[in-house]
Amino acid sequence: MPNFTSSRLFRLLAIVCRLWLAAILLYAAVPKLQDPAAFAKAITNYHMVLPIVGMDYVYLMALFLPAMEAVIGVLLILGFWRRGASLLIAAIMLVFIAALASALARHLNIDCGCFGLTERGAEIAHKIGLNRLLEDVAYVLMAGVVFWEATVSRKRRVQE
Repeated sequence: MPNFTSSRLFRLLAIVCRLWLAAILLYAAVPKLQDPAAFAKAITNYHMVLPIVGMDYVYLMALFLPAMEAVIGVLLILGFWRRGASLLIAAIMLVFIAALASALARHLNIDCGCFGLTERGAEIAHKIGLNRLLEDVAYVLMAGVVFWEATVSRKRRVQE
């Protein structure tokens, strides 16, 4: 009897997760790419000073992260490098979870900055909170589904 990870239902679940993550990443990347200075401000709102570099990472992060989100989103839509893309998503989301948890522990009342601080981003911005944290946990789980399906699919192709 085949297991769940080799079923059509699991493959369908992985496709839905992959496309959902791609849509979220692309939707989040566009406003941040359009206004990296505003996104840098959203990052500084977290007041996270890193050892050695202090706050110098902010502008590099404001340029690099949205570009990385866009590239990963495109890769997921096209179905290329699914394992690597899903691992990168999980890593990004874990960093977001750590930042959110830190901000929540310090009782900061800020927008998450997920969609930048442009007018469009402000319309859909979320205040940080447990629901936002759980949403990112769900994205990590979805990335896990994509990774697992890509791994199973790869093993199946090798065996054939």
